[in-house]
Amino acid sequence: MTRQRNVPEDVTGAILIGGKSRRLGCDKILLPYRGKPLVLHLYGILSSLFNRTSLIGYTRPELDREGLECIPDQFPDCGVLGGICTALINSSTDHVFVAAGDMPFLTQSVVNEILSHRHEAYAVIPAGPSGMEPLCAVYSKSCLEPMLSRIERKRLKVIDALAELSVFQLRMSPDNSGSSPFFNINTPEDLEKLISQDQV
Repeated sequence: MTRQRNVPEDVTGAILIGGKSRRLGCDKILLPYRGKPLVLHLYGILSSLFNRTSLIGYTRPELDREGLECIPDQFPDCGVLGGICTALINSSTDHVFVAAGDMPFLTQSVVNEILSHRHEAYAVIPAGPSGMEPLCAVYSKSCLEPMLSRIERKRLKVIDALAELSVFQLRMSPDNSGSSPFFNINTPEDLEKLISQDQV
């Protein structure tokens, strides 16, 4: 996938890959999708938009073979909040676009729509039919201090952390295909949907 010419110089891409996939029973970021592991499909989308895209979490041999940059989570057992903070700490840009590593239907146009509001608040969080989607959002460095404070106090719920920040909520709906860009894989039923879409 070719990188767009209007690459935002103040944004880094980050894909969170540290989940243990307990409900699914397998490493979901390595599930095959469109001829490659799912996380590589997502990496292709983000690396076409940003000069640098990192993977946040523990590496796998499959990722090492691709030469991808994997940054260990600096806050083990702190969940998504720890992953976001790790991405912000390791970014040389003012903003980081954060995505979960198991979002097959995310598109460039959705990412660009979220990015277009990045100067309006500390964080831009899209909201779909299921509510706020903090794992497909853009965060500024201004989020780091209050998030680190919550980690120190072991108050790790991302939604609660967002309540303490200046947040721009972006209402978004599924595209014409009916597939939500925020769909991710947690259950066997989700896996079946992934397989059925891969065969379309």
